[in-house]
Amino acid sequence: MSTSLILDNPATPEFANWNSYQNFAHRVQHDRRYATDRASRAFIETVMATVPHREYLLNALMILLRAQRDVDEEEVVDKDGDIVAIRQCGCKAERMKPIAERATEGRANPAGIAFLYLASDIETAVSEVRPWIGSYVSVAQFRIVRDLRLVELARGYGHIGAAELLVGQLAGDKTVDPETKRRAVWTDIDNAFSRPVTRDENSTDYVPTQILAEAFREHGYDGLVYRSNFGDPGFNVVLFDLGAAKVISCAPYRITKVKIDFEKAGEAWADEEKPNS
Repeated sequence: MSTSLILDNPATPEFANWNSYQNFAHRVQHDRRYATDRASRAFIETVMATVPHREYLLNALMILLRAQRDVDEEEVVDKDGDIVAIRQCGCKAERMKPIAERATEGRANPAGIAFLYLASDIETAVSEVRPWIGSYVSVAQFRIVRDLRLVELARGYGHIGAAELLVGQLAGDKTVDPETKRRAVWTDIDNAFSRPVTRDENSTDYVPTQILAEAFREHGYDGLVYRSNFGDPGFNVVLFDLGAAKVISCAPYRITKVKIDFEKAGEAWADEEKPNS
């Protein structure tokens, strides 16, 4: 039987291949999305069967942060009632929460379905909205109102999942035990949720993680926690219920510096034509 026809098995539970997530992502992006096929359903069910070891309890009263690229302004008046200055202040609470009808595509949510994206620290929260030097942002503190059961998607961040096993396969190592396959698949899932969202990204790139987020929600989880690519050791938290956290304060900030790190991603081409003598 062809390897591509072997299904993930939620009863065991065992993933059919070390690259099961990548196969799933390709199917739902380019073949069947809403009425998922048998292979995609088997993958989702196997993910759900192996998710208990990824449960994370977010305690009530914990404080998390959220930034928005906007601030309010208020007039400063003197004792005579004359306006002497305009000062920035944090946006109102309703502005700091997403509106369902206006929700845009996100790593975990499709357009029109609002989830609450929060961060563990101010640097991560501000970085996630991609501000530029001189711009103003509002940063709100959110208090978690009840204990929440999340799926922890941070363990495999930055590690190589299926690609690492592919090297072994090419080197002649044909046997991959169930635990190694599980670790590779979950590492790919972790990295898929942590990958930054870019403004020019194709909306189909969101589809695999949106489907998994919906499956986690359907199985009773309250949200997700995953590593941020902005700031170390920052974390992002996605809550499925907008009412699971309450805004308790909001302050304005001005961006004074933006740091960009980069690395060479390939070899440069060079014009080998010799100049005229």
